[in-house]
Amino acid sequence: MAGGYGAGSAPKGKWLIDTVYAPTTETVDETFIWYSATPRLTLGIAHLWKQNAFRALAAYQLSPETASLPSINASLGVQGIGTGNPGYSVTAEKNLRTKEGTWNAFVGAGWRSNEDHTHMVGGAKFTWSNRWTLGIQSDGHQKHPFVTYSPGQWVYGIYLIDAKSPALMVGVRF
Repeated sequence: MAGGYGAGSAPKGKWLIDTVYAPTTETVDETFIWYSATPRLTLGIAHLWKQNAFRALAAYQLSPETASLPSINASLGVQGIGTGNPGYSVTAEKNLRTKEGTWNAFVGAGWRSNEDHTHMVGGAKFTWSNRWTLGIQSDGHQKHPFVTYSPGQWVYGIYLIDAKSPALMVGVRF
């Protein structure tokens, strides 16, 4: 998940580069580079600055969203914010557009590479037409409320990791 769910509110483009700075966490600073290879396949790399570690990332939309059904998505290399722990997930995601903005929600199952059990993952957010987003995401261990603002191709955000530790996010789509 990392900064991806909040950064997903930025205007669309082929590339997304974002950094989450969380000084009170294990990883401190994580930078992500995502490339939308096709409308259904996104590839990326993550760099954990303190550990000087790189991770491959991928997300694939198995089934697109329809008017009555959510999209079904699979991902690997996704990380819990502030832990740097890689994992895998399968989720269902649905959007609802209103005149005020867009509701988005996802729910699914996630597995971490250092655990032998499944976690429920999920999140919900509302993005107003003026580019502000308010949301929360759960990585199966902790819940992370966030606020983002996306002027143009940029996205700026504040997370509360585990609803208590502040983190800043900045990203750009192009």
